[in-house]
Amino acid sequence: MEGWPPEANYLFLGDYQGRGPMQVETVLLLLAFKVKYPENFFLLRGNHECHSLAYIYGFNKSLLEWEGKSKIALAGPNQKDCRLFKKFISVFEQLPVAALIDDKILCMHGGLSQ
Repeated sequence: MEGWPPEANYLFLGDYQGRGPMQVETVLLLLAFKVKYPENFFLLRGNHECHSLAYIYGFNKSLLEWEGKSKIALAGPNQKDCRLFKKFISVFEQLPVAALIDDKILCMHGGLSQ
């Protein structure tokens, strides 16, 4: 399958964040494609799309940095969830956990944490 939506369909199986320095931008780009092409662009929930793993893998900290928060807000165990983090987690919780292609192929992430 080649091309861009809407000529081609895309299905992503999860773990959109926690994988590198551009995790906020990656999630935003994927969500933008989903909004623009809702019938051709599909996002499933992986195990990183829950509060605990997103926090452990630094999505909260990345969002704080992306917002331009001070070093104090980013410090150690007192780090607070930023409002954007809570909003993203709410979005992640709405993602489906599986997809069926042509009534034949069941697709899902390899593991779900919650």
